[in-house]
Amino acid sequence: MNYWDAVVFVSGWLIGLRVFRGYDAHISLGRRLTKFVLLAAVFAAVHQFAGRPWFYGLLVVMAAGMALLHGYWFHYRHGIHWRTAEPREKYLRLIGKLR
Repeated sequence: MNYWDAVVFVSGWLIGLRVFRGYDAHISLGRRLTKFVLLAAVFAAVHQFAGRPWFYGLLVVMAAGMALLHGYWFHYRHGIHWRTAEPREKYLRLIGKLR
């Protein structure tokens, strides 16, 4: 993976963390870093073995999946704010972290 592709991946990740920080508030820093490292390895492997178009295609698919998850599933289907994950108890109950 070249420098600019890595910058795009890391920048997207950091923007996503900032925008959707309410969704990861219950997850430890270690788990979030592990998730980042694993996804970075997967994206680097895709870039290395399948090429740059597949790398960006995977980024588009993941962005569309996040938009669908946050915009439709959480917000319209369950009444949870798309960005802040409020009401918090309802969100945690939906994902199985609160009974």
